[in-house]
Amino acid sequence: MRKVLTIGLSLFIGMSAFGQTLTSLKFNLEKAKVNQIKNISKQNIQNTYNGMAFKTDVNSSTTTSFTLLSQENDVMRIEFKCDTIYAKTNSPMKNSEMNSAKVAKKNEYFEKALNNFSTYTIIAKISTSGKFLGFENYKDFRNKVLAILDSVPESKKDKIEKQVDQFLKESALQTNIESLFSYMPDNQVKKGDSWETSYPIVGGGISGMMFNTYKLDNVTESNATLSVESELESVPSTAENTNMNIDIKGKSTGKMTIDTKTGIVITSKDKKHYEGNMTIKNQGNEMKMPMIIDAESEIIRLK
Repeated sequence: MRKVLTIGLSLFIGMSAFGQTLTSLKFNLEKAKVNQIKNISKQNIQNTYNGMAFKTDVNSSTTTSFTLLSQENDVMRIEFKCDTIYAKTNSPMKNSEMNSAKVAKKNEYFEKALNNFSTYTIIAKISTSGKFLGFENYKDFRNKVLAILDSVPESKKDKIEKQVDQFLKESALQTNIESLFSYMPDNQVKKGDSWETSYPIVGGGISGMMFNTYKLDNVTESNATLSVESELESVPSTAENTNMNIDIKGKSTGKMTIDTKTGIVITSKDKKHYEGNMTIKNQGNEMKMPMIIDAESEIIRLK
């Protein structure tokens, strides 16, 4: 019995010591290996207009593959492919569904652009601490996606390009990629330590900054568990001819587990609450509607 207690005490002391040891959390991707993660989101959006409230539900998911091409010192060259973009929207105005994996019909120009978006790859440079450093082939990627404009009637080209730009413009692509990596500390940490990161948010009518605070809850030889609190602060859009602008603020809280060997997220869940206003411009008229967004998000590592 004494031997068993001694072994148990030794294991406990050893695990406690490991938890208090300084740990370097960095990305250490295996070259040429395809990694894949899925981001799932459920949003409940409530707008108020002329004293009447109406609700919109959006269920969406994005599956992304990424592969390390090369690495020099702490700078990684990573190839990204958005395998699937899916969104189903239910609102009083209309119900809609989009799926980049579904082959578009002849005159479905926006859907054809989605098909291209999920076909071609884009290369980004990212530091081992998760800092986005820029794209290598953005112009080439954009041109390939927008090749569908050659078949679009002249009267519809401008409208289709604006629709596609919601997810194709460089700042929107940066948001989608940087948010998957922006959680690493700059320095070594131990259990209980906190650190901050931030990245720009562009897309869906929102332009702003996401400010994150992470805390290391636990660490083992195989994974690390983090708590995260985030604040979103939007800024007025500077884009010309913007028909919709969303001015919101809010917070989210969540937990995530990362692979300590590679740095990749294993699983992550959070809940968000945002409040603000949506402004819509149409033919010289401006309509402002208060809005509340409650959302739940989950990230799952597929491979």
